[in-house]
Amino acid sequence: MQIICSMILLLVMTISVSGFSDFEALLELKKGFQSDPSGKVLASWDAKALSSDGCPLNWYGVTCSSGDVTSIDLNGLGLLGNFSFPVIVGLRMLQNLSISDNQFAGTLSNIGSFKSLKYLDVSGNLFRGSLPSGIENLRNLEFVNLSGNNNLGGVIPPGFGSLEKLEYLDLQGNSFSGEVMSLFSQLNGVEYVDISRNNFSGSLDLGLAKSSFVSSIRYLNVSGNSLVGELFAHDGIPFFDSLEVFDASSNQLSGSVPVFSFVVSLKILRLQDNQLLGSLPPGLLQESSTVLTELDLSLNQLEGPVGSITSSTLEKLNLSSNRLSGSLPLKVGHCAIIDLSNNKISGNLSRIQNWGDSVEIIRLSSNSLTGTLPGQTSQFLRLTSLEVANNLLRGVLPFILGTYPELKEIDLSHNQLSGFLPSNLFVSAKLMDLNLSYNNFSGSLPLQDASTAGNLSLTNIGLSHNSLGGVLSEELTRFRNLVSLDLSYNNFEGEIPNGLPDSLQVFIVSANNLSGNVPENLGRFPDSAFHPGNALLNVPISSETPKDKANITLRKHGYHMKSSVKAALIIGLAVGAALLALVCAMVHFMLRKQHDEEKSDVTGEKSIIPKNEPSTSIVIAEKNSVHENECSSSTTSTPSIKAKLPVSSRFSQYTDSENSSSFLKEHTEELHPESTQKDESLSSKVSLVSSATSSLSNIQNSPNPRSQQTSVKLDGNLYIFDSSLKLTAEELSCAPAEAIGRSCHGTLYRAVLNSGYVLAVKWLREGTAKGKKEFAREIKKLGNIKHPNLVSLQAYYWGPKEHEKLIISRYMDAPCLAFYLQEAGLLNLPPLLLENRLKVTLDIASCLSYLHNEEAIPHGNLKSTNVLLKPPELTAYLTDYSLHRLITPEATSEQVLNATALGYCPPEFASLSKPYPSLKSDVYSFGVILLELLTGKVSGDIVCSDPGVVELTEWVLLLVGQNRAAQCFDPSIIESQSSRSASGVLTDVLQVALSCISPAPERPDMKLVYQELSRIVLKRTN
Repeated sequence: MQIICSMILLLVMTISVSGFSDFEALLELKKGFQSDPSGKVLASWDAKALSSDGCPLNWYGVTCSSGDVTSIDLNGLGLLGNFSFPVIVGLRMLQNLSISDNQFAGTLSNIGSFKSLKYLDVSGNLFRGSLPSGIENLRNLEFVNLSGNNNLGGVIPPGFGSLEKLEYLDLQGNSFSGEVMSLFSQLNGVEYVDISRNNFSGSLDLGLAKSSFVSSIRYLNVSGNSLVGELFAHDGIPFFDSLEVFDASSNQLSGSVPVFSFVVSLKILRLQDNQLLGSLPPGLLQESSTVLTELDLSLNQLEGPVGSITSSTLEKLNLSSNRLSGSLPLKVGHCAIIDLSNNKISGNLSRIQNWGDSVEIIRLSSNSLTGTLPGQTSQFLRLTSLEVANNLLRGVLPFILGTYPELKEIDLSHNQLSGFLPSNLFVSAKLMDLNLSYNNFSGSLPLQDASTAGNLSLTNIGLSHNSLGGVLSEELTRFRNLVSLDLSYNNFEGEIPNGLPDSLQVFIVSANNLSGNVPENLGRFPDSAFHPGNALLNVPISSETPKDKANITLRKHGYHMKSSVKAALIIGLAVGAALLALVCAMVHFMLRKQHDEEKSDVTGEKSIIPKNEPSTSIVIAEKNSVHENECSSSTTSTPSIKAKLPVSSRFSQYTDSENSSSFLKEHTEELHPESTQKDESLSSKVSLVSSATSSLSNIQNSPNPRSQQTSVKLDGNLYIFDSSLKLTAEELSCAPAEAIGRSCHGTLYRAVLNSGYVLAVKWLREGTAKGKKEFAREIKKLGNIKHPNLVSLQAYYWGPKEHEKLIISRYMDAPCLAFYLQEAGLLNLPPLLLENRLKVTLDIASCLSYLHNEEAIPHGNLKSTNVLLKPPELTAYLTDYSLHRLITPEATSEQVLNATALGYCPPEFASLSKPYPSLKSDVYSFGVILLELLTGKVSGDIVCSDPGVVELTEWVLLLVGQNRAAQCFDPSIIESQSSRSASGVLTDVLQVALSCISPAPERPDMKLVYQELSRIVLKRTN
């Protein structure tokens, strides 16, 4: 009835507004405009400003002829309000409607009524809903731009096949869905199509499209969707006579890269961030590719060598983050940008001396290149950026490097370069960024030419972890544009020169032999900028008030929470958790008493969900479980209403065994007898039917709990990545599941299928998950990531309701690393010997290196509770990887905040309003885990009573700065090993850990970390 009334109301509105004259319709439309920042529309659309033929006179953006409005052009005015299409359906001669880049809301209803319309642009607004039917009526339409309206969605209706004049179609940045070919098969002679950043699915088989579309299309962008399968797999593909730009990046396309020999006019080809395999088609790099100017195949799985590039038109080549091998190409044609970073390319770097003089940007970082930098190459007159970091380069820096006139950036960090630094580097005309850290350079800073140089352009200087020495000369103060200066871990001595610019944002001179007083304007930097090392250096504290001195802030790592406050917070949380546990115990007792008075029809289980919750079925089981608290000590709302509270913020999200009696369940009472009384209300089994929005009131108000034992069918979609997993939505809905963990994201369950296969199912609490389109795109990428030390995702479920989001993975039979470090004795776990700890470090580093360099994604939530150790070899497995790609920014911020409280987040996060996981933050977190393995302590605990020291990293840095590093090592390691043999390898690993927790610009790549740890282990083995 409501729908019928709405239709009648819409009909009445249409009839009424159709009687308006054009100017009256516009006045009615104007009523919906709430704000006009420019003042042009509301002021000029005046009912009195009419010409003799009834046309609006001098109305901004309105064109009229013989009383009929023919054009409305309000682009980019920032107008706010409702744009009602039904109000203006009477504009029968309207040919142009351009209202882009405003803040108009509403729907596109009645859009099919504007039969004279040729040009439609509503992009960059807030329109919502689906595209209505009636498109086929717009037979004069030539241009359509609906892009950038994030709430426009649904399946594209039929009708585009009738638009024979359509030349331009832009739908990017919306939520449109459906099979991509159902749209493309309708299109005729369109020249420009952009459907990027939507949720289109299916395979891109343009051989099934109309020949008029294939022959006329010039620009085709399908990036950022969920397209699968091989490109152009259909036999008998017509030739693309006109295609110039093709972008299919950020999908799930597979198979090999087509040779594109059938595309004679192609200029730009972008296929990055897919799952393409095989070798690189040589034809794309050769003269046969006559007009190709840009090729991007990065972030795929391509293998094999990169042959010589003989194309005379190719200017931009990006093949980074693949698995390419062999030597560098001997020739690069006329390429201006060459990015081969993050591959497996080896051989001598000297090949670049054969590259032509067109090169502007060279990116070769994170490969296995050897040799030296060419000293005779003078043709790089256009070179602006040289990045060859994280390779195996040796030798000295050639003088010619400082003569390239356009060079702005040099990154040669993490190599084995040595010798003195060329003086002309520091006075190079346009050089702004110089990173030579983690090498073997020696000598002093050659700044003698700075005193006579005119414009010193350097803004970022990174020279840490070398063997440089001598006194810091006064010439350093002439670099007035400096933003970052890192000279740490060298042998500099003397005083810091007075007069360094106030523009400095990063200043680090720790681990040197400096003395004297720190200049006053540098006193704002944290203690870690000067220590460890520099024992004779006096850091000013004059800017602090007496109150400040009494509450020294944690400046060592950039954190701003006071030590006393942080310690009090941790203690307060512990007390609060104990009180909360007491309250829950009282509730449990009352519920247990009520339960004992009733008899269940199901042996050992009891359904407690009322009939008015058809999508939820929670049952109680007489088992104990341990909850994860991976993100916060204050638990969030979860479906496990009566499940007991977390017993430790450090415990694993997984219980140990697939048997009826798991490891953690066997030992929970030993650990926390006060919170593990064997009572059914302190653990839960869940029938995984949309995972529960039940509240305590639902349970308490149920008049007859025994009558609600029927599982309800899942109404959503189950997507499976792992073909070995045999699972249906019905099986999932019937699977009994025990809550074993709780976090700020939701709750984790151990679910047992009828086949006996055990799953780990993470329920995401309401409001945590991203939108369906983005969630699906990201989780499918994550589901395809496989590594021997990774608990990979196997499937996910997306239900019709907001709370029905499940992430499914293999249940891992393994305690977490935190258990081994803190509770080994109580849990009868074997001690972690030195060999075990070294193996764990290699396992984790190997997995992280793969995630970073092969998949180009961070783990994002790395900590000892997310590292599982599988007996008997104690193989390490990482869990909960890259959840930040699936959850909202607010949920990510909550995750980061709680990880920060536990000491796993890097110091730079403290200065960011919205910190987000990165590769660099992963490296820092890994450094913290290394320290945990070395010390036997868990981050987040108060490990020292020294003033200003709360966190594990601070305690270790304090001991290292006092030359007492040996005192931080876990005594159990020393006792079980030869003191001398253990001390050497522990010291080596400690150096790696310290490099990982160093300031962000100096942190090594995980590939280098893994290589260094492998070298340490190999040296010990030999």
